[in-house]
Amino acid sequence: MPTTFLCEGAEMGERPTRIPVIAVIGYKESGKTTVIEGLISRLTERGYSVATAKHIDQKGFRIDREGKDTWRHAASGANPVIAVSDVETTVIHRKGLGALNLRSLLDLIPKADLLILEGFSKIVLEDKHIGKIVCVRTLREYEDFRRRIRGEALAFCSLETLGEPILSVKENLSTLTERAIEYVERRKSILEILDSLPNLDCGKCQYRRCESLAEAIHDGRAKLDDCALIKVRPRLKTRITLNGVEVHINQFISEIVRRSVLGMISTLKGVEIRGDETLQIEISQRK
Repeated sequence: MPTTFLCEGAEMGERPTRIPVIAVIGYKESGKTTVIEGLISRLTERGYSVATAKHIDQKGFRIDREGKDTWRHAASGANPVIAVSDVETTVIHRKGLGALNLRSLLDLIPKADLLILEGFSKIVLEDKHIGKIVCVRTLREYEDFRRRIRGEALAFCSLETLGEPILSVKENLSTLTERAIEYVERRKSILEILDSLPNLDCGKCQYRRCESLAEAIHDGRAKLDDCALIKVRPRLKTRITLNGVEVHINQFISEIVRRSVLGMISTLKGVEIRGDETLQIEISQRK
């Protein structure tokens, strides 16, 4: 079963999401839900776990109802409130527009291969990290969305027969599914590569941003060693890890840390520093 989250709004950032995200956007009665139903059915048949989030364009909408036990919990200060029945579990967050963004929505998903958004047009149109399937009712809507969209448009589609390049929802759902799978697999690969990069956007390579370098590596135009920090790593005399994750540093910072720490330790009684020591310092919260 897909996981579904309802929210009043979300703001997108410039950082990549941790899983691929596809937004199905368009005006009312343009076929968005029909497309999403078809995608979910076919993607889950292919073994993908799918989460969805729908923008409810109704001011003041609440899934909870005043006077219900869950409402009373929230009114008393609980946030979130979790309602569990014999068939489903619902997590109710008292956060509205501007307080709950896409990244925090993703944090609510225990495990999924992708997130499909329904709506959020005003927000996702300019987010290049989100693949878009655009549902249109007329050729004018197609031209309007085509001018405004930023990033990758997987397809334009319609419940009507509008001709190329607009796909028919009824006749081309398999094509929409294949394009969605191709996008998801590419994004998953890029995100895996990105996990191997420092994610500092230090600007010291020709790609300027780690995501751009990850895309180039995926496409065969670059390799991991094109990252300046990874390239210099074998020559560093200092390594820093935080909660088991290495903090990427350059040679200059490496030498500052090494000399500062060794300098401080050399003042301790009975310690002699030669300069070729292997030193490990652990800082923990243990009492």
